[in-house]
Amino acid sequence: MLTPAQKHFQKVMAERRGQADEESDIQRTAHEQILHRLRMDLSRLSGVQSEETKAEMKKSMLPEYEGWIEGTLDGDNGRQDEVITRLMVWAIDCRDYALALRLGRYVVRHGLTLPDNFNRTAATFLTEEMSKPLLTLAAADADADLSSGVAVLDEVAEIVADSDMPDVVRAKLCKARALARRGATDITSKAEALALFREALTRNPNAGVKKEIATLAREVKKLSADSGTGEGDAASTDKTDGTAEPVPEKSTTASAAGKTATRKTTTKTATGKATKRKPANQKKN
Repeated sequence: MLTPAQKHFQKVMAERRGQADEESDIQRTAHEQILHRLRMDLSRLSGVQSEETKAEMKKSMLPEYEGWIEGTLDGDNGRQDEVITRLMVWAIDCRDYALALRLGRYVVRHGLTLPDNFNRTAATFLTEEMSKPLLTLAAADADADLSSGVAVLDEVAEIVADSDMPDVVRAKLCKARALARRGATDITSKAEALALFREALTRNPNAGVKKEIATLAREVKKLSADSGTGEGDAASTDKTDGTAEPVPEKSTTASAAGKTATRKTTTKTATGKATKRKPANQKKN
């Protein structure tokens, strides 16, 4: 474990590295020291076969480089550095995603190259390796909650948005981001997942997302229909309630007016038609 003084020395040397055209002897020595530490750690890792054990070892090794990491990111000089690119890989391997994203953003933005044995650009490596754990979990457990991957993978997508990489690799990221949203209940997230699945299929016809697209398309359509029906019913109810009572009021008024007219007619008949009935009575007699 680094002492505070060692961590501070690492940080200062990393910040100064690349600020001048020529490094001082102290700066060169500091970089040589950190490279030597890296070589020693790589040698230890090479003697282990289990990837899980290696990941645990890398997790325990990373704190020994904290000062160098902080100084490099703060200095932001963009100088090629095998230590930083290797530490990005380690952070991904041991699933320290917060650190992986910080280092990944720096490495991709400055176009740093990975060690020769990786045979991939930093952006391609970051995209593929950050997507892999979620894709693996989704394949192993269809009911797994993948929502924690949304923010992480969305940030990866933002970091590599302008980077060139094989379409099949970007399709993996699209698929992983879609799977992370698949279990959401709101229509917005489901629609986003559907769009991402479709992009994955466009970039790679063999992405294995056709079933998910069909299922999500039905779910989105149903949610849209349910939302539309609910609004329609409310409007229909409001309209009925607003026009239900005036109709009987008009009928009652008309009926009352009719009765009044009938009474008036009867009165006239009783008073005015008495003389008119006589001829009728006489005729009958």
